[in-house]
Amino acid sequence: MPPTWQPSAWGKALTRSGDWKLALHGDKVTVTLGGVAIVTVVEDVEILVVTRGLFWSQIRIEVGEWVSLLYGIRSKDAAAFERAFAASLLALQLRQRTAEFDAAAHRASLG
Repeated sequence: MPPTWQPSAWGKALTRSGDWKLALHGDKVTVTLGGVAIVTVVEDVEILVVTRGLFWSQIRIEVGEWVSLLYGIRSKDAAAFERAFAASLLALQLRQRTAEFDAAAHRASLG
């Protein structure tokens, strides 16, 4: 089961946040809004901003023209999502660089 994040019950009530959920699975992030899931690769996320409040935070995710503002998440959970997202992006970039290096090394050994 991939790690998931969503607004807390109090955060949802006090920030008037709608139903939403975030999930990270491998190099993909899923934002579910009102039961509709939007899946994208973490490297396609152009902007990810976590604005921390005293109790609850806001997460802003931008992919192209699509912008999602997610309210009512506990601040510690928002920080955990931010760390997990950064780790997922870093792992993806490392895999890509390793593949590029391996391809270059293979070409060099043939030449």
